[in-house]
Amino acid sequence: MPYYFVNIGYVIVLCAFLVRGMLLLRSLLLIAQLIVAFFSYGAGLYTTVTWNLIFAVINVCWIVILLRDRRAVQIPPDLRDVYDKHFQAMTPLEFLQFWKLGRRQAWMDAPLVKNGAHPSALYLLLRGRARVKRDGQVLAELTDGYFIGEMSLLTGRPANADVEAIGEVALMEWPIEELVQLRDRKAALWIRVQSVIGYDLVAKIQRTEHAAPSVTPSLAMS
Repeated sequence: MPYYFVNIGYVIVLCAFLVRGMLLLRSLLLIAQLIVAFFSYGAGLYTTVTWNLIFAVINVCWIVILLRDRRAVQIPPDLRDVYDKHFQAMTPLEFLQFWKLGRRQAWMDAPLVKNGAHPSALYLLLRGRARVKRDGQVLAELTDGYFIGEMSLLTGRPANADVEAIGEVALMEWPIEELVQLRDRKAALWIRVQSVIGYDLVAKIQRTEHAAPSVTPSLAMS
């Protein structure tokens, strides 16, 4: 058997760690482990075969659990688009658990985050636009689908910019106290929340670089 065959398995492992969805990650890992186990068997590496088969069994169990969770929990139609676009790092059950901690809000030309202060909540912009400013200078404009106040939540530091609603906006609001309790009570779900926020930060950096290369990407975050 050609030795490059085992590299296919490791390339699939690499791809698995780059995807967002947990089900796809587990599926890719399962395929990779079976490939490596098959190659190792042909090469007489029986210890490697054993370990990869153990890993494969674990991933099969997780795939069954994830599929069962997806069948058992139905995301309401009005939340399906939000979930598909921004929360695929979570299972439907985790998403609904997190979503229920927040509340919908409508604001009109209101300040959401103040520079130098700790935000009272994490916001997700559902409809409308928000302006990011510092010292009167506009750094960025956020559209629906972006989080607001997430940097302070992750770092524990005050916001480094002002964020204000432009006209009427619709928001999902998670009070910081609720999120702190979530972090302490449900560590696994909190890790998923951090993953979702991390993708949002990457999207902001990419958007800022394309829109205004002269602006430091971190300035566009609250």
